Amino acid sequence: MIRYVLKRLLLLIPVIIAVSFIVYTLVELTPGDVVDTMVSGKMSLEDIENIRVRFGLDKPMLYRYGLYMLNLVQGNLGISFTTNMNVFSMYMARLPNTLILSLTALIIGVAVSIPLGILSARRAGTLTDAATTTFALAGVSMPSFWLGLLLILLFAYKLDWLPAGGDVDGVKSLILPSICSAMTLLATSVRQTRSSMLEVLRADYLRTARAKGAPEDVVIRKHALGNALIPIITAIGGSVCVSIAGSAVIEQVFAWPGVGRLLVAGMIARDVPLILGCSILSTILYVVIMLIVDVLYAFVDPRIKSQYTRKRQKRSVSPIPAGTVPAAIAAAAILDSSADFAAIRAESSGDESDGDTTVGHTPPAHVSEHNSLEDPLYADGASYAGAQDYVTRQTESIVVEDTTDDAAVVMKKYKKRSQIGEIVHRLARSKSAMAGFVILAFLILIALGSLFMSYDSIAKSNVSIQFSSSSWKYPFGTDNMGRNAFLRVLYGSRYSLVIGFSAVMFSAIVGVTLGSIAAYYGGKTENIIMRASDVLASLPGLLLGMVIMVMLGRKMQNLIIAVGVAGIPHFIRMSRASILTVKGNEYVEAARATGFSDLRIIATQVLPNGLSPIIVQVTALIGLNIIFAASLSFLGFGIPPPIPEWGALVSAGREYIRTAPWLMTYPGLFIMITVLGFNLLGDGLRDALDPKLKK
Repeated sequence: MIRYVLKRLLLLIPVIIAVSFIVYTLVELTPGDVVDTMVSGKMSLEDIENIRVRFGLDKPMLYRYGLYMLNLVQGNLGISFTTNMNVFSMYMARLPNTLILSLTALIIGVAVSIPLGILSARRAGTLTDAATTTFALAGVSMPSFWLGLLLILLFAYKLDWLPAGGDVDGVKSLILPSICSAMTLLATSVRQTRSSMLEVLRADYLRTARAKGAPEDVVIRKHALGNALIPIITAIGGSVCVSIAGSAVIEQVFAWPGVGRLLVAGMIARDVPLILGCSILSTILYVVIMLIVDVLYAFVDPRIKSQYTRKRQKRSVSPIPAGTVPAAIAAAAILDSSADFAAIRAESSGDESDGDTTVGHTPPAHVSEHNSLEDPLYADGASYAGAQDYVTRQTESIVVEDTTDDAAVVMKKYKKRSQIGEIVHRLARSKSAMAGFVILAFLILIALGSLFMSYDSIAKSNVSIQFSSSSWKYPFGTDNMGRNAFLRVLYGSRYSLVIGFSAVMFSAIVGVTLGSIAAYYGGKTENIIMRASDVLASLPGLLLGMVIMVMLGRKMQNLIIAVGVAGIPHFIRMSRASILTVKGNEYVEAARATGFSDLRIIATQVLPNGLSPIIVQVTALIGLNIIFAASLSFLGFGIPPPIPEWGALVSAGREYIRTAPWLMTYPGLFIMITVLGFNLLGDGLRDALDPKLKK
């Protein structure tokens, strides 16, 4: 165990070097620098140049990076350009607030999600299960910044129970941000707990425990939950990492003095040492949390713990001689064969005698005679092939008096659908998938309809009707300039949907291509691609998105790139895992023997047979990309005004939360409904493509 932990910690060194170089390069490539934020009209060119010399900005970029890494090896993260304070001290002063917020959210999420997930799994298919699943999906689909604003509106402004932000009121100041941060973790954990428990509740050892007289709460708590904890812990650990990495949004909403808010301030000021220090320390925190999650596996699953200890030599078991089969197995095969034949005959003839598979048909006497274990054929164990031939002869000797109509009924009932037909059939039977499909079809129609709206119609202002509440003429009210909020929300659908689809396509094309190459070739190629993926995954996605937007400029195409880059590691890992399971199949070897090129084999043989989990990942990431893009716009790094993107509309409506709450309510509601539609469709696709759920 200690050796494993040390190895993981040593791997931090190349990760830190890669993260620091990427972030430093991206920040240096952004237009402008920290001096531009300090320049005033009274400064001369000589004064500006002196400031650049003081910060070392007159030196080449690689020289400054090398000097920074030399100081980093000595434990020095540098001095902030804007505050002239030690970056490490600034980070450590804010870190306790972020950890308190994350740990409180973790406690709330775990305390609520695991019981809800267990309850949903035990009552699968009931109204309780539907309500719990809907609650979880709504929590995942709700943007955290919008939820935070709703909580402030209700509990701070309407009820006046809790403070709207800051940390001056002690525990009371922590309640709203922790609930907001816990919602995403809670929703993710509920879904994972339910899924894991459903798998475990079907296991035979639970029936055995009940048969021995174990109480139901012991069966669930000790046997079921104990064997379902691995994926639950993984989901919780990942959610904690996401909450810490995305804490900038919640901290910005509630004015919480944490690390995320410090990072946003550094990005706005172009404070390179502050940005680098926050990025490196956040990456270390991310890796340590995932290491803790991996170590926890050993404490909840003894099979994993045994991997860290010395392997003991297991006693060898004498195998059954090849080519032999016990007499009981052969006899049972004959019984099952005749029973299956009789079941089909009874079902096709419309017999209503449920539970008796032999009704309507009695096997011939010679079949029953040979079912005896004392038959000489099975005296000392017969050849498996011989037993199989015997079963075939006896089955063929059964005379089934059937009509053409009965045969047609049986063939129609048991006719196998094509793979695509089976998926479509199961999707059509899924209520959640159909609900998601209807929601998305409606939103796509709205987006297409917005193409016929002119920009002048949504930009036209009328100050005389500013801040009008909802009415028949203005369903979503009007804003501070008297513009129709309803038309602006509809017009903004084109931006959010295009960003979601385009970003996931960008991620999928790049990620699936790299993942396919890594899985197919293996070796050094795989190591290089996967290590690069790990470095990219360890970068906080929100930080990466902000840096890219600052570097490239606040345009829609740049926002698509910023959102899409963060999703590439997901597709690399997913496609690699999926293709590793099919690349060794016979048809791939046959294509290689035929002379197909590697590119053709990957494109026509390997990739199409590993697309199922990738398709599910696409639907899940479209919704997440919409929330991600809206979060960047809310923080001021997305599409700039006056373009009515949904996240920008929520950010603009925040200023009038007391006087005109509808300005931030309706755009956030549209974000939630859109993401909910993709999540519902994604769940239906996952179930339709899962072979374990076909029965």
